[in-house]
Amino acid sequence: MTSLTKKPSERLDTIPWQKRPHLRMDVAGDVTGLSRTTIYRLASEGRLKLKRLAGRVVVETAGVLSLVENAESWRPGNRGAAARAKRSNAARMALR
Repeated sequence: MTSLTKKPSERLDTIPWQKRPHLRMDVAGDVTGLSRTTIYRLASEGRLKLKRLAGRVVVETAGVLSLVENAESWRPGNRGAAARAKRSNAARMALR
């Protein structure tokens, strides 16, 4: 079976997502780990570009690549330290 006689879904799978001009919403969500709602919010903020093609909304791949490349590095925070200290203090006071 040549590439012209393959079903469209079979041909699409041979092209890496990074080389496609546009991604379906589910693929963009899988690549980024973001929900469809978050993708729409990022588009409304101007951080992603969406297009309507044949009645479908697709995401420009360049925007997804840029979003991922410019993502903030994660660092463990000290979130909850104050609450833990407060509970520890309360426990110590209860034992007195």
